[in-house]
Amino acid sequence: MFTHSVVVPNESVTANTSPSYDLPVSPLSHLLVTVKFAQNVADTQLSFANIVAMISKLEVLYKGSGVFSTNGLDMLAVGLLVCDFESWGVNAVGDDNELRSFTFLVPFGRQLYSPVECYPSTSRGELVIQITWASSFTEIDGVSLHVESVELPDAHPERFLKVTSSAVTPTKTGDFDVELPIGNQISDVVLWGTTIPLVDAATTTILEVEVRKNNSEFMYSRTYFETLHNMMGRLRAAPGYWANHVHQLDAAAWAQYMDSGGVKPSNHILSNHLLVPFDVRRDGVHILRTDDAKDLNIRINAGDLNPVRVIPCEVVAVSAR
Repeated sequence: MFTHSVVVPNESVTANTSPSYDLPVSPLSHLLVTVKFAQNVADTQLSFANIVAMISKLEVLYKGSGVFSTNGLDMLAVGLLVCDFESWGVNAVGDDNELRSFTFLVPFGRQLYSPVECYPSTSRGELVIQITWASSFTEIDGVSLHVESVELPDAHPERFLKVTSSAVTPTKTGDFDVELPIGNQISDVVLWGTTIPLVDAATTTILEVEVRKNNSEFMYSRTYFETLHNMMGRLRAAPGYWANHVHQLDAAAWAQYMDSGGVKPSNHILSNHLLVPFDVRRDGVHILRTDDAKDLNIRINAGDLNPVRVIPCEVVAVSAR
């Protein structure tokens, strides 16, 4: 049995604030964080990047310690790549004052509704969600929020998913190491790099990736950006195109879309992300154990000196919370 209920009921949002809300006390499978807003630009599609940029940081904290912490774009990536969750959004028709919405997933288990992988019960006030809104919203106004939870009252979880993000800026091109957490098993690592190849420019912030455990290559001895990126859809969810599809239109207000050619796909919103999966079959056979590690790093070969984000997805035993 599960209980789907409202935690935050349709509250108005103010940019550049960081409100917190108490979460339910029963075991939690996941949260559904929905932003509703009006498009504030006429005769064109609102950039999807503006929607995910509304959330600078979303944190779930247990007694002040982070259980989940990412920005809006990386939250979308974790939901899609780790949990196969793709939000469809509402009313993306592209005109001024269109009322729109989009739902983000905050998962506490890789398989939603799992009674063995979810966040364990807590006491009132111990588990909170805090949302840091961007300093301003671009081409968006009239924002409101509602948060809904899926509880599993009869669950006896053995483990839960912990997701935290860190930002690193390389100081030189070539190899540099980012420490991964030791103690819990790691199911996946999600990466984001600033630069990807463009017209006549092959530069990529994350050129190659290697995993090193106890000062030796481990599982991933070396893999390229292109291979990791192109594998993401095959391993997890189909890479839908969340940008404009262009067709011939007759209305003068839509003249910028006039085209007699076929559909023109755009880069996926996760064009700069990579997935480094370990527990690829979700059966624990290949999950990255860290309890026997003295050191554990993901080694990135940097093509430029722009920021990188590293998001390990840990599978934490409830007894170790």
